[in-house]
Amino acid sequence: MADIKLVAKRAGVGIATVSRVINNSGYVKKETRERIEKAIDELGYQPNEIARNMINQKTRIVAFILPHSNHVFFSELLYLVEQNLARHKYKLMICNSGADANKEIELVNMLKKNLVDGLILLTSNAIERYLDPSLPIVSFDRHFDDLPYVAADNYAGGKIAATKLLEKNPKKLLYIGDDVQGDHSDIHTEVTKRRLGFTDHLDTIGFRNYSTIEYPLNDLFVPEDFLENAMEKHLDVDGIFTISDTVAQVVINKIESMGKRVPDDISVIGFDGVHYRLNIGRTISSIKQPIEALAERLVAGVLDRIHGLDVEDCILPVKFHHGDTH
Repeated sequence: MADIKLVAKRAGVGIATVSRVINNSGYVKKETRERIEKAIDELGYQPNEIARNMINQKTRIVAFILPHSNHVFFSELLYLVEQNLARHKYKLMICNSGADANKEIELVNMLKKNLVDGLILLTSNAIERYLDPSLPIVSFDRHFDDLPYVAADNYAGGKIAATKLLEKNPKKLLYIGDDVQGDHSDIHTEVTKRRLGFTDHLDTIGFRNYSTIEYPLNDLFVPEDFLENAMEKHLDVDGIFTISDTVAQVVINKIESMGKRVPDDISVIGFDGVHYRLNIGRTISSIKQPIEALAERLVAGVLDRIHGLDVEDCILPVKFHHGDTH
């Protein structure tokens, strides 16, 4: 197998000159560079990527910290982020924090120790004081001082959901979310605005007969027993908006197990717009996030930050996806 010494010998130059061409780290005459590049091609030389990155103090790895990656929306987003990074010759490190603040802080420290080049962060924990605005970090769905963020227009999504449910002239509506994004938490992310957009629109038009349910704080998975008990108290509703399609799936199953029909008796609208049917035999009507555009903007933002460029906050539009549950 060819090595850098053989390339230098074939090109008639020193090893240091070959290294400068490989790492693009210094001036080399055009004709000399061309001779070295020709030798590399002829010999089939493959530079040691790990060693080169160590010299340059670059890993070409971007970490994505999130509570858990088996949420259907997050798993699709991670796939698209990975594909976008690959086009720029970067790799993705997926970091499941389990919504544990201490673990998130440890993972942020990877960036400070140069173990990764950049970081995409999704958290509902109070970790602001551990985030250095000078570091190449982009936040997803959360505001931090002096850090850029990318999000879908959650507030508009809430308004759209309210508008669509009102089209059926309901008597009573219900919003189902989680405490992390609710009134019982000091942390407010962009996801909080799904509820606010929904209730603000109802208040604005004078529709007062609605309720909100928030399931327990920091549950990573939808608590089915909690939702079943909650639904038993709200079977008089005829329209429901849920914080995600995953919650909508559980709610629909609970509704129908209690003898009600979706959408004939109760319309259900979720949020995310995931591409498949979530094992309920039908497509959930949903507020669809622009997942491809979100992935592109997250990657563009973190790579620009890695290269020392300024990055603006970005909020992308959502749209209603008509399914079988409304």
